[in-house]
Amino acid sequence: MREPRNPFHMRASEHIESDHTFLRLFGPDFLDLLPAQNLWHGVQTFQSAPGGGKTTLFRLFTPDALMTLYESKSNEDYKDLYYRLKEIGVFSETGPVLLGLMLSCARNYALLDDLSLDQALKERLLYSLLNARLILCALRGALRLRNLRYPDDLSRVSIQFPRSSDVSQLPIPSNGIQLYDWAFRLEKQVCEAVDSFDSLESGSLEGHDTLYALSVLTPECVLCDDRPVAAHTLVMFDDVHKLAPLQRKKLLTTLFDLRSPIGIWMAERLEALNPEELLGSGSTTGRDYVKPISLEDFWRSAGNNKRFEVAVTDIADKRVRSARDIEVGSFEACLQNSLEPLTWQGRFNNAIEEISRKIHQSTTSTKRYEEWIRERETAEGTPRERAISWQSLEILIERDLKKAQLSFDFVLPPEEMDKREASAVRAAAEYFVSKEFGLPYYFGISRLAALASSNIEQFLAFAGELFEEIISSALLKRPASLPPDRQQAIVKRVAHQRWDEIPRRVPNGRDTQRFLESLSQFAGWETNKPNAPYAPGVTGIGLSTADHRKLVDPGMLKKNPEWVPVLNVLSSCIAHNLLEVSLERSQGQIGRTWTILYLNRWLCLHFGLPIQYGGWRPKPIDELAKWLQQGFKQPRTKDYTLI
Repeated sequence: MREPRNPFHMRASEHIESDHTFLRLFGPDFLDLLPAQNLWHGVQTFQSAPGGGKTTLFRLFTPDALMTLYESKSNEDYKDLYYRLKEIGVFSETGPVLLGLMLSCARNYALLDDLSLDQALKERLLYSLLNARLILCALRGALRLRNLRYPDDLSRVSIQFPRSSDVSQLPIPSNGIQLYDWAFRLEKQVCEAVDSFDSLESGSLEGHDTLYALSVLTPECVLCDDRPVAAHTLVMFDDVHKLAPLQRKKLLTTLFDLRSPIGIWMAERLEALNPEELLGSGSTTGRDYVKPISLEDFWRSAGNNKRFEVAVTDIADKRVRSARDIEVGSFEACLQNSLEPLTWQGRFNNAIEEISRKIHQSTTSTKRYEEWIRERETAEGTPRERAISWQSLEILIERDLKKAQLSFDFVLPPEEMDKREASAVRAAAEYFVSKEFGLPYYFGISRLAALASSNIEQFLAFAGELFEEIISSALLKRPASLPPDRQQAIVKRVAHQRWDEIPRRVPNGRDTQRFLESLSQFAGWETNKPNAPYAPGVTGIGLSTADHRKLVDPGMLKKNPEWVPVLNVLSSCIAHNLLEVSLERSQGQIGRTWTILYLNRWLCLHFGLPIQYGGWRPKPIDELAKWLQQGFKQPRTKDYTLI
């Protein structure tokens, strides 16, 4: 298969037909999110917004991918991934020792819920279809792990009776041919029932009582030539959010109640969760449920976006090396990462001149800041460094001037300035300089990774458009390294396109846009105050624990119907990664907790806000409801320029 012109456009793993291409593009750092214990035993749920990488992770453990990787393990493109998987028990010296069975729940299961049947019968039909497809998947996977042909060599496979389970509704023990015929007929019967316009005759298809297949897919039961096919079995249910709500609830309950000895993974989008789960109040499931792995939370937990940055940089490097029309060893090398070259020095010098003029003008009536100003005037550094330092000084002076009283006009020593000049102040200063003097701000690999808000697909969308221009430049014999201003223009265009898509791909899309516009206007008003009170800027809001509970309380919603649209919009925003949830943050009173809702970083780009975290302000539900109805109204205070 010929490699694509732009490998970043291959996003969904199911659209990458070649296992070789899929494995070459897979980032081994993605394996870090797997639990350290009980990897092949018990139930584990993976959750994310669309594009988080759930299906990509699951595909890696399927027999086709594992066999392809084992056969190519000596190739440099695959070595790292192979040894990472070997460390967690996927491979032995002789080949894969894991039978990974991946089943998508998007395959017409939800249609069963629409049948005019008793609910109990619909559930039994769901179990029947799942059992049939799991057996068929196991037969195919067993033959693939032994390098045999499907279905020609089915007679060499058998499934034995488990030691301590009742599987009376399955034809066990049987060889592969018998099991194939049974499962094929059962699947056909259920699918015909779904497609039929006639009512299903009572007793014509009774269905199964539970997921019996999970009890017979243990390593000791699945044999090929009378020997176990694998040391571990892993069943992966993908797209669980595609099930009808009652089906999803029943499946989750069944999987945990069965306590199957094999590994069971489930993947679902956040849209399947109820508002209380989405807003982060914790799982409402029982004591036997393992806490779900949120892919976005995993990447964010490392702090400063570094873990995610390392992972997506590796993914990007793998993709650029796969491009057919250009030879590039590193994606980062294609992105200019500095504003230090001569191209930008003139603008920074203008910034220094303008900021210093404003500072002198605002401090003519006091000698309090003489030494601070003198220190800046004699400081060395590049024009960019000096411009940011001057802007930082202006912020510190604004803060000092806003104090209620200055009892004495003491001259402040430079040491006091250094003490107050935290990294957040300098980050705010960089943002202010960029905004006021038209300098690029959203560029370089670190900020590109930050713009992705811990979502793989989002990163590939931005990186893909950047790489498209890199390819075009190379073909035209121009420098393939994109300058900062061009990077910013491209990612802003992508953000604008994503914004325009919200009404089409997000429930309550128009209300969602109205709410996000209000939030961004509020954030801009707070961020652009000259004293940068919440440096480097406000990009989120906080719900108190009390308001959080009210918002998910049906009784409170009935008394306050104007809150219902707020709950619907917040749920849509979180499910589609437009707002990021951060829990249990204290502010002010000791012990007071908050649910923090940050704008997705591409929305910060779209609205011209800083992309660092930390800046947020508390907001009551009633004010959020007003934002939806009337938009954000700037308080009647000193007028600050909005973004």
